[in-house]
Amino acid sequence: MSPTSITITGILEAGARGYLLRDDDGVIWRLYLQFVDETTANGLSGRVRGRGRIVEVDRIEVEYVETQDSA
Repeated sequence: MSPTSITITGILEAGARGYLLRDDDGVIWRLYLQFVDETTANGLSGRVRGRGRIVEVDRIEVEYVETQDSA
């Protein structure tokens, strides 16, 4: 079985052990934000849209993330 891909939009929060993404339904995902070019998502905050692979029940290995305009 291969990991499932997912795209989520929500609020990025800094947690004690890394970033969390709270989606519009209130579900909280732990994010692994190490990218191919060895950089991290430093400076990201607020509303974001992320795409990645579900690697655990509540954890996503992020492939792409972008900030969303505030309404």
